[in-house]
Amino acid sequence: MKKGFTLIELLVVVLIIGILSAVALPQYTKAVTKARFSEAFTNLKALADAVKICELENGKITGAYHTCQISMDNLTFYPGEADYNVSHTKHFAYIPGPGTNSHDIIKAVAANKEYAVCLCAHEDGHFSGATNGCGDCFGGKEDIPFDILKLLNVEEDENCCCC
Repeated sequence: MKKGFTLIELLVVVLIIGILSAVALPQYTKAVTKARFSEAFTNLKALADAVKICELENGKITGAYHTCQISMDNLTFYPGEADYNVSHTKHFAYIPGPGTNSHDIIKAVAANKEYAVCLCAHEDGHFSGATNGCGDCFGGKEDIPFDILKLLNVEEDENCCCC
């Protein structure tokens, strides 16, 4: 007599594995998204600090224009037109200053390239965000599979705008 598994037993095991992976996949996606946004929080904090220093040395920054060259690990901004003031990494586009918004409390903005989500660094050091479609300027999609701002524990802010 041959020893082995019956077809029913194999199908049950495959079904159980499928159910477990269907439950785990959304959680994995959320964890990956949260990890990617941690890059933006780090860069935005450093960029907001650099913008504050620039303002102290040279006066106010208006819109996305400034007179400073700001260099960080993987972000470099040169003086000149607004196009030169947008720096790109794999997952985000960064704008020093308030972007197109005129709120002085916003010091730096990041647009996520996967989803239409913007993050803003404020003068007092806290972050806010918006899912208002601004990510489309940098290739973001409108369909967000879950509430990213809630996942990141970031308040929604109508003044946070990427483009």
